Amino acid sequence: MNFLSVIIYLILAFLLLYRLQYRRAESEEEYFQRFNSLRGLFAIEIVVGHVIRYDSTWLYPLGKFMLVSVAFFFFVSGWGLCRSFHHKRDYLTCFLTAKCGYLLLLSIYAFLLRYIMWIVTGNSNAKENLFIQYFHKTNWYIWELLFFYLLFYLVYKFIPARLRNTLIVVITFLCATVLFGIGALQGYYMSALAFPAGLLFHEHFDSVMSFLRRGVGKIVVLTAAGLGLTSALLGADSLIGMVYLRNLLCLAVLGIMIFFLGYFRPGNTFLKFLGKYSTGIYIYQFMFLTLDKDLQATWPQRMGLALGCTLLISVIMQPVHNWTKKKLGRGKD
Repeated sequence: MNFLSVIIYLILAFLLLYRLQYRRAESEEEYFQRFNSLRGLFAIEIVVGHVIRYDSTWLYPLGKFMLVSVAFFFFVSGWGLCRSFHHKRDYLTCFLTAKCGYLLLLSIYAFLLRYIMWIVTGNSNAKENLFIQYFHKTNWYIWELLFFYLLFYLVYKFIPARLRNTLIVVITFLCATVLFGIGALQGYYMSALAFPAGLLFHEHFDSVMSFLRRGVGKIVVLTAAGLGLTSALLGADSLIGMVYLRNLLCLAVLGIMIFFLGYFRPGNTFLKFLGKYSTGIYIYQFMFLTLDKDLQATWPQRMGLALGCTLLISVIMQPVHNWTKKKLGRGKD
């Protein structure tokens, strides 16, 4: 099984490095395209991490790296929303239906497919209240991203420009602190600051890049990464470790990615394929992660089942996603 672990590491490395080009990014648009090109890779990493995070394998670090992968999606989401707000006329006019409505419908599609799976496999969850099960079984990421969408909409629509992102940072910081205090799932707060970081990165792109390109910027990022890693020493009951240091670690790794993607352009057929279905990969993985637990299979078997079935259902559902976008007026944003 260690051999299989090495193979999986090699596949992930291949996805990143195959046809990687040394070419400096000259604009914010190029940086955004390069980040977006990695969506599929990070989606696959999250599936792999979910499968093996409780197993003693060489892949165990990928279960921990999921923290950064989720932060990547929050960062790109915030960045993309801010870009669209500034570059697309009347972007907020249909925002609630086009973005929030779309996300809710995808969560409903995922739950209905999961419910069908329960019926087919005879899972006892199929006998429970459908409405309650939807809210209970839908992944936390959907609810947090929906919260960020609504927060973005309200702040950018009603708050003066000079206060917008400061307010979002403060609200996110306070919410993460409170969620830790009330014992919410760790996912809700460990990488939450990546979303407002994406907003700020677009709003202050030139200033941030100027800082990161200087020696002091690189030292700050590496020091932040080192401090973030110390969160592992503090335990799950530490507010500083679980909220502040882990968010700091996520932001530091994103800073390292910005530096790396400033010089290298990823892009190959496989990344493009996975990127096209990255939303589906993230949303539909959970129905198969639950199924493979019921089967009590070994982790290689669970890995094959989760990755294969998730990718298959993502491809099948993509036309439904496209139809939903069209009906809600999203187009190809």
